[in-house]
Amino acid sequence: MMEMTMKESALYYEKLGLAVFPLAPRSKKPLTHNGCKDATTDPGQIEAWWSRWPDANIGIATGSKSSGLVVIDLDVDEDKGINGYEVLTAWQQEHGTLPETAMSITGRGGYHYLYRDAAQWKNRAGLYEGVDIRGEGGYIVAPPSIHPNGRRYEWEQEPSEYGFTSANDTVIQFLSPAPKEWDKPGFQCQTEIPEGGRTAALISLIGSLKGKCLPDEAIRAAVIKTNEGYLPPLTDEELEKTVFPALKNLKEGTAPYYQAASDRGVFRPVKKHSLDMTGMNNVQEKAPDWLIMDYMPRYQITSLAGDGGSGKTTVWCAIAAAVSSGRKAFLESFLPEDWGNEGIPQIVMFFSAEDSSEYTLKRRLRKNGAILENIYSIDIADERFQDVKFNSPFLEQLLDKYRPALCIFDPIQAFVPPDIRMGDRNAMRACLSPLIGYGEKYGTTFLIIEHANKQSGVWGRKRIADSADIWDISRSVIMAGETNEAGVRYLSHEKSNYGPTGNTVLYTIKDEVIEFKGYSMKKDKDFVTEVDYTTRQAPQKEEAKEFVLEFLRDGEKEVSELDAMANAQGITKATLTRAKADLKKDGQIRYRNAGSGKSGDKKFYISLTGSLSSIATEKVSE
Repeated sequence: MMEMTMKESALYYEKLGLAVFPLAPRSKKPLTHNGCKDATTDPGQIEAWWSRWPDANIGIATGSKSSGLVVIDLDVDEDKGINGYEVLTAWQQEHGTLPETAMSITGRGGYHYLYRDAAQWKNRAGLYEGVDIRGEGGYIVAPPSIHPNGRRYEWEQEPSEYGFTSANDTVIQFLSPAPKEWDKPGFQCQTEIPEGGRTAALISLIGSLKGKCLPDEAIRAAVIKTNEGYLPPLTDEELEKTVFPALKNLKEGTAPYYQAASDRGVFRPVKKHSLDMTGMNNVQEKAPDWLIMDYMPRYQITSLAGDGGSGKTTVWCAIAAAVSSGRKAFLESFLPEDWGNEGIPQIVMFFSAEDSSEYTLKRRLRKNGAILENIYSIDIADERFQDVKFNSPFLEQLLDKYRPALCIFDPIQAFVPPDIRMGDRNAMRACLSPLIGYGEKYGTTFLIIEHANKQSGVWGRKRIADSADIWDISRSVIMAGETNEAGVRYLSHEKSNYGPTGNTVLYTIKDEVIEFKGYSMKKDKDFVTEVDYTTRQAPQKEEAKEFVLEFLRDGEKEVSELDAMANAQGITKATLTRAKADLKKDGQIRYRNAGSGKSGDKKFYISLTGSLSSIATEKVSE
């Protein structure tokens, strides 16, 4: 195939009936929200994608998306001693040669053999050592994409010349290894094995074959055949009692196997780990990826905490609305107007134990501009709601089905299993940790809503109620509260694991809609301190105001006389100053001066305003 641009190549594959989608440049990571599920043969969509991302790598969806495409993926890794190509070559010498078909060379030097078959082959890793299958729900990276190591994917046998050959019996046999494959030396055990080691060896064999996703019936056949070669073999009764229980103890497709301590069938789990480690010189540095720029990193946990009535629900509704519509969120007001989540509407999932979807949340989401068909939830009245917990299989099933860009839990207490105490650090960490794995696996960012405690004089981390683990496991923490200015609230970014914290966001809520007011350099501590100070000073100021009005009842006084008397009454200068400022602002007192400043006889006087003065005079005359 002549040299083409990424866009030209993607359109070429579309003409061959292959569904394509964009991957990040020099990466296997999808750029679209649903990855290979978004793969298409629509030339208009393909034009749009690669016009937007001209350097994007090309992903080809396998399986029914591309008319039954099934790919044999041969991994070649000299450092690990893996060579799937040699495994295939050895297999072909015994069973026959696979038919020629389109074949590409991967960025790591491996190979992709592309066939078509009406049967739906599932993705399968470890078919043989270094050999995987890419089938239904999977994808491959196609030429001329660039591997992270800088090498291009290339066609060894181009589709235009070889096409995509239909899988014949030889291909199907290779894709479906039968039990006789275990006759090969790699699966043979020594004929004489020490007493006490037979059970362990057979259970180890079960674990190895389970890791290759083989069915239990085939594994039993392999174990029986291997046992026949032992001197002496285990009896049928011993096999049933000490070996085959491991079939039930192992989950299908997992790598761990069970090793027996003796022929008496004492099992303990053992994992066969590679000892290879990655040198930091081989690690590719990556910049943080943001769902909400500077405030909410993708695929991680962000906490939003605040007092009751601080507007947390309206805040998360506004964030959800922005993500669902592809617009920038109000926290991102510093970005250009055309900035947003790449302009692509994304899926949002939320669970709220505090507000009804029917009576509250739908209205707030709509008013804040949400695309409602992109937002999914289970109402608190639905009996299934009780099964939505951070570590529940039900939650993972929902994430797997909907693949939301954002998932919101409000409040955290409703989604902690009843047997876990929130004050128990270890228990809470174990409870929340599944979300970290779900983030990368399903492309989801999590926002957890929390209540702040009522303790005065604390801020930041100490305001998170119930558990320090919530702060620790969150990659970003935002505190919500109210400023001293009437109606103005704040979101203070208190923690960020991916860079400096963002500026504090000031906003108001009008008719359930967030209105951005500006940014502030103040943090939660500053606002909490101001509110505490104001609350603490308010009674003292009111007492000072009453003193001033009472002192001026019988007429005008010198300011210095008033100040001296207030000091004698235990009123501080600062409190008196605030009291006089409020009274003057309210039009209850007035000032005048007399005398010349040059001669040093200038004096300042304070009195009640006319209406108050006449009232005071009447009271004195009475």
